[in-house]
Amino acid sequence: MITIDDVKKLAKLSRLEFTDEEAAKFVGELEATLKQVDAINKVDVSKIDLIEDTINADTDLRRDEIIPSLTSSEIVANAPEREDGAFLVPVTVAEE
Repeated sequence: MITIDDVKKLAKLSRLEFTDEEAAKFVGELEATLKQVDAINKVDVSKIDLIEDTINADTDLRRDEIIPSLTSSEIVANAPEREDGAFLVPVTVAEE
């Protein structure tokens, strides 16, 4: 069960800000999403041979072409925190 505290924690980790009304709304939306994921997880896919289906797939792949792209400094320009041209993010897994 999702609580408002869960939503507030997720918002903080995502660097989002919600009013109490928005957080309450997201409780229901997240619960509905998790119910949908649970329903998908219950689908029996044990008889599907993914390798065979992938090999026989009729797909058109695009050509690999070198095209202009953003520079490293342009990519991290709007990051809240950066260091040496890279995104600086908080540690989420502590080393032991």
